[in-house]
Amino acid sequence: MRVVAHVRTASRRWIGAEIGSYHDGENDLADRLEGSLRPGMALTWPGGSRTARRASPPGPSRSCPTALSWSSSTSSDGMLARRRRESRCHAASRHADTIARLVTFLVMTQTPGGKRKASRIRVITTLLDHEDFPAREVADLYAERWQIEIAFLHLKATVRGSRRPLRGQSPELARQEARALLLIHNMTVTTAVRAAAEAGTSPRLIPFAPVLALIREHAAADACCPHCGRRPASAESQVSALIAEIIALPRHRPGRQRTSGRTTAERRDGHTENVTYTISIEKSNLPEWDITLKSLGQWGDAT
Repeated sequence: MRVVAHVRTASRRWIGAEIGSYHDGENDLADRLEGSLRPGMALTWPGGSRTARRASPPGPSRSCPTALSWSSSTSSDGMLARRRRESRCHAASRHADTIARLVTFLVMTQTPGGKRKASRIRVITTLLDHEDFPAREVADLYAERWQIEIAFLHLKATVRGSRRPLRGQSPELARQEARALLLIHNMTVTTAVRAAAEAGTSPRLIPFAPVLALIREHAAADACCPHCGRRPASAESQVSALIAEIIALPRHRPGRQRTSGRTTAERRDGHTENVTYTISIEKSNLPEWDITLKSLGQWGDAT
């Protein structure tokens, strides 16, 4: 099956998820997640999906450090044909273009062993104001999107179990089991966040696997007595005891940055190493353009 999800980076808690077959496209599943977005959210999305198809200048030039451009994520002929087919309206027009800003930055990776790697990353964002949203903050925000990969790792390797197949013998039962695993993951991280709040620390420093193990132990210990039919303690005292045990767990090391081989062969020949990342903002290769935002009808004075 294929799971496309919306996760909160601070806690790695699922906001929404869509589950389809492996033949369902990622974009089609992502379209169904539109209802999980709320005003004020900053959403990061990987390249290769809803990426810009073209960019063209909208108006007279002006200095902007990271450049503004017209870009459209729905301007390809294939997308237009699919829209007309799904709406059964052969006269359907293209969606309106979207004003976007291009931020380019270089990530330099260096290990104590002397290995160096440079990666140039380009981010298209609708956060247009470069003073309210500096390019450095956009670059830092882009790095946060990798939190969803950690959440998926916890879901597949810890909650479900490594290489453990789902028990559902039909597509619907398999999706039902996947939703149950998502709920268990959410309950685990929610408990970890509550413990982190009481301890005054970051939820990311609370180890996920030990928290899940403690929850399972407490769930089994909360079973009714076979003789008297009573529970050993009240629900609130059980939760308080669980939170206290989570707070007592050893913390992850803060600021830990490591790199390891991506393939089996690379991991066999090389060891995991500490790494230092340096982010450098670069001037965009697009022309600089002046956007009179007031003329667009949704922004105040020109910026």
